[in-house]
Amino acid sequence: MAPPAPGDPGANPADRLASLRALREQAGLFLDFDGTLSEIAPRPEAARPVAGAPNVLARLAERYAIVAVVSGRPAADVRELLDVPGVVILGHYGLESPADDDASIAGVRTEVETAITGRAGTWVEDKGRSVAVHFREAERPDAAAEALRPKLEEIAGAHGLLLLPGKMVLELAPAETPGKGAVVAHEVRTRGLRACLFAGDDVADLAAFSALDRLSAEDGIVALKVAVDGLETPAELRDAADEVVDGPAGLLRLLERLTG
Repeated sequence: MAPPAPGDPGANPADRLASLRALREQAGLFLDFDGTLSEIAPRPEAARPVAGAPNVLARLAERYAIVAVVSGRPAADVRELLDVPGVVILGHYGLESPADDDASIAGVRTEVETAITGRAGTWVEDKGRSVAVHFREAERPDAAAEALRPKLEEIAGAHGLLLLPGKMVLELAPAETPGKGAVVAHEVRTRGLRACLFAGDDVADLAAFSALDRLSAEDGIVALKVAVDGLETPAELRDAADEVVDGPAGLLRLLERLTG
């Protein structure tokens, strides 16, 4: 059976996988890292790629126009955890300029640390171009998020920053941060791709799903949106997906089907 025409809205996920394979020299695979290629870890530095992921990604990178990890982490941090030849790392939601080039973030960490003083189980991660507040280790993470959000919104507003929600984290980032959707759309259009897969597990990945919808409607590309399901995966991401897989191991099984 011939693969469906690019942009065919009736194509089911299996058809779209077939199209990605058929168009691999003009196809891109864009993947989140935390919770997608790795299990969610208590701390970012403890995350590791799921067993077998580096090998599968290396094989895909030899076959497809681009295989990329799109992450909120700085690119250098992702590369330390997943150094696979041929795999492109697009870090910091597409914002990778040196930290000292952006005055808007200067001094924010001190204000953020003051805002979380006395709140057990919360801690601040300085990511260079952004500052993230983690509350996964709080006794009641939902209550911690509710209490922290107004304070962090005030700090973000005073400095002209964005407040980006994630899994058990709130991140203050420069207003010009492109976001995953803009990053993926730029790569697809710049490279002239005809097919694209994006896989993610968090609310920030909804922007990439929306970008694929637009690319399919406006540019006629074959688009496959994959939600990597876990305990913390938001329902709206699952609902927006074309395909839902069971955790990073489930994603790896799907990606293995693209290596043939």
